[in-house]
Amino acid sequence: MQKINKFNQFLLEKYPTVWNTKIVWMLSAGIAVHILFFVIGYLSHINPMSLQTSNVTDDYFRDGIILIHLIISILMIVGWLIMMFRNNAFKNFYPNSKGKLFLQFVQYFVIIFVCTTFYFSYMVGFRTFINSKYPDAEMKQNIETINLGNAFLSQNLELYTLDNRLSPKQFYDLYCETDIKKVDRTKKYHVYYNRVYQFNSVYSKTSYSKDNQREFIIPEPENSEKKKVLYSLRDGNKSETFYFKKDVVDVSEFVKSDGISFYNFSEVFYGIENPVRDYYPVNYDEKNNVNQQNLDLKKQKAEINRKTTQLLDKNNSVDIEKLLTEFLKISNQFAIENNLDAKQWTKMVYNPTEFNVRYFIKKYKPSIGQEYDPTSPPAYDYDGETAVAVDSVVGVVDEDAAIVDENGRIVNDSILIRDFNPEISSQISPEDYFKKNTTDYYYYADNLKDFLESVDDVKTYDFFSQNIHIYLWIAFFLASFIFSFRITGLKSLLFSVISAGVLTLAVTLITVLYSVSRTGGEEYFASYLALFISLYILFIPIFSINRFSKMVTSVFVNISLNGFVLFVLMLFVIVSMHQKAACRARVYDSTLNVSYEDCHSIIEILDLNLSYILLIAGFIFTYFYTAILQKWKARPE
Repeated sequence: MQKINKFNQFLLEKYPTVWNTKIVWMLSAGIAVHILFFVIGYLSHINPMSLQTSNVTDDYFRDGIILIHLIISILMIVGWLIMMFRNNAFKNFYPNSKGKLFLQFVQYFVIIFVCTTFYFSYMVGFRTFINSKYPDAEMKQNIETINLGNAFLSQNLELYTLDNRLSPKQFYDLYCETDIKKVDRTKKYHVYYNRVYQFNSVYSKTSYSKDNQREFIIPEPENSEKKKVLYSLRDGNKSETFYFKKDVVDVSEFVKSDGISFYNFSEVFYGIENPVRDYYPVNYDEKNNVNQQNLDLKKQKAEINRKTTQLLDKNNSVDIEKLLTEFLKISNQFAIENNLDAKQWTKMVYNPTEFNVRYFIKKYKPSIGQEYDPTSPPAYDYDGETAVAVDSVVGVVDEDAAIVDENGRIVNDSILIRDFNPEISSQISPEDYFKKNTTDYYYYADNLKDFLESVDDVKTYDFFSQNIHIYLWIAFFLASFIFSFRITGLKSLLFSVISAGVLTLAVTLITVLYSVSRTGGEEYFASYLALFISLYILFIPIFSINRFSKMVTSVFVNISLNGFVLFVLMLFVIVSMHQKAACRARVYDSTLNVSYEDCHSIIEILDLNLSYILLIAGFIFTYFYTAILQKWKARPE
């Protein structure tokens, strides 16, 4: 205790401003709490199961840690204010230079900032744990194993049909027609129960012309013939390349089975570079407009199909068991719930030559008495727009494709599926096949995907840029408010708050009256009215500080000190309003009778950098305004 008193005496004699603000002790306490929150963040997700959910970067707020944060911050700030308010050199007319006054304000800002930013320490601890526990190089290898092992998880029948085939390269460049009405029956096709697959080559044509809707025009003669566009690829705003179906290609030499086979699997469970958040294949029919991301996804799918095919062609159960063992080892490391055994799983998969899918694994463990439903496992986000594991033929054809009834007849066409598959009546449907061959084995694949996404999110989430501005402005306005209280006192500060509220209400009412009497321009009227009032409030302490009594002048001083950054922000808003108006007047399409906002205002250009500009302006203004504060304080009561 004597050492603390001795140190305080030293600060009082050598650095009275530092002693008065208690910054040394507050920073020490703040750093200790930051270390505590770092440890909490580091240990918060030590259990891998805590990462098997979405938006783990929000756990700080979702798990209630923010409440502990707020309680500690409030207690620290209140305790600091109680200690600091025991002494007020400025109020008691001790000599204070402009620099010392500004330094006090800066110290207030630093103290409040340190006492309110524990979130960052928590997130740094969280990220440090994730980076050390799940390093990038190791995770990349794990994801490669997961993508290969996922081929044998067999939880979704639709992923093993022939239209998923992308390897060898012949399949990659072909289009698989699944619409029974558009299949050329004179050419080679493949049939699986009531599904028909026919592979076609494609050709492309590039368009450089646009219509009145600013869309590229399909080239001739395809446009006149109303030929279906399989997909298109844009080159920015320069051109668009359209792809059309061409000749039928016989791929029989590469197809070992027309049914569901591991040879057809090409699904990417999780992207190595970017998360693949879609469980289901992206094919030509699902998206007519293809972007670079979809092309990259298709390349990853083709690579998965190629590696899976290579493994199957070896016809070696030992290699398959080795892969599945490693897959389960990784799954156990990530605490993914399952009851799979590598040896039994290999026996379920290994089926030389054709490698048809004979058994299916559940996505979750049903409760006692609960019937397994693959379309809606627990916590599964189903959007109803993509194919499911036991979906009918409607899920793999176009929306205008034929619908098959129980007798094998096309409901909206005279074509019979029996013409393609005469033995359909003696075959088992995909739906019944799936139900009949679903085992009691289960694997929570959704949890694995959530885990991988969570690890990636924590590593890449920019928690600093997303949140720093909130804490900066909390610290700035609280520091400014406390500074005003230290300078002018509680009575003046309360009058200033009431006056600011009355002025805001007055501007609002006057604007409402203006909008009733005139139509349009209310935002300009309100902005300029607020601008003139703000200029008057700013100019009084600077140019006419003796015009009013000291109490009245203190109201102008407090509003100016606390509201200057809002005044600067209002200037940016007014400039942006005029820029938008000029832009709408300049960019006009007479054909469509529409005004476009193709230009950007200064606020849009600066984006979050505007926050830093306003903050710097606030500090600069406070520094120079301390001279006004000294003049105001020198006035007689």
